[in-house]
Amino acid sequence: MSRKDVTDPSGKVVMQVVEYNGVFFSVSYMGNIVEQLKQLKDMIFRDSDVCVISYPKSGTHWCYEVVCMLRNNSSEYHDTMPPLIELFPVEKLQQVSDGVYVSHLTPQHMPNNFMARKCKLINIYRNPKDLAVSYFNFVKKTKPGELMKDMEFDVFFDMYWRGQLCRCPWTKYVKAWTNFEEENPSHPILNLCYEDMKKDLKAHVKKIADFLKLETSDELISEIANACEFKAMSDYKNRNIPAVLSIVTDVKDEHVFYRKGEAGEWKNWLKVAQSEAVDTAVEAAKIPLEIKYT
Repeated sequence: MSRKDVTDPSGKVVMQVVEYNGVFFSVSYMGNIVEQLKQLKDMIFRDSDVCVISYPKSGTHWCYEVVCMLRNNSSEYHDTMPPLIELFPVEKLQQVSDGVYVSHLTPQHMPNNFMARKCKLINIYRNPKDLAVSYFNFVKKTKPGELMKDMEFDVFFDMYWRGQLCRCPWTKYVKAWTNFEEENPSHPILNLCYEDMKKDLKAHVKKIADFLKLETSDELISEIANACEFKAMSDYKNRNIPAVLSIVTDVKDEHVFYRKGEAGEWKNWLKVAQSEAVDTAVEAAKIPLEIKYT
């Protein structure tokens, strides 16, 4: 593991990260990521546990809310941050009663016991062009993005798409999981497209319930779908901001994980060359998922 300063083209330090096995993690709230991942490797899970996996800003919180409601047989919102396994202390993770976790880790870093038990994985993926716009607007409000507040989108896009900031490039992350799925056909994984969920949330709530083998009434599925429509959920979340969010941000007057939730916003941000760069990279990666740019 090595710590490094990430600099923009002008030489200004814009983020501090630690590199571990080819992946960048933010120093500001994941500084001791190696110790955390080591502890995760030894954590014991239950066969019934499930993890929502995604690249950051792909609809993680949204999907987590749906899964939690289904597992708890209720359309009530949750007022805490989703238990991100690479961030929460193991002793806190062991207190998660409903067994629903989230992660942005690649397969190589996932907890050994979780994977050995073949616990269920729900992978939500999003059009990477919208994802770049969402991440740009999000990260500048976070502690890891403190030094990026004045960064222009064009500079951010180049650094982000080349994998110079946190995590690894989007194509590498998605490909790691699709390769895992291909190599481990018996591991239960449900792939969900963000854009498809936006079009028909109720059908996807039912799909998740079926995947989790839950006997859920049509009435509850409708209630969950209505509660998790973006505007309704965003309005609630912005009125009920959990104190634990201070781990991620100093912003107190809004829930920074909920902005617009739109599909197709990239058309107002990306230049033609940037859009084409994404197309080329996605095509070269040969990702066996249908990416919908809308």
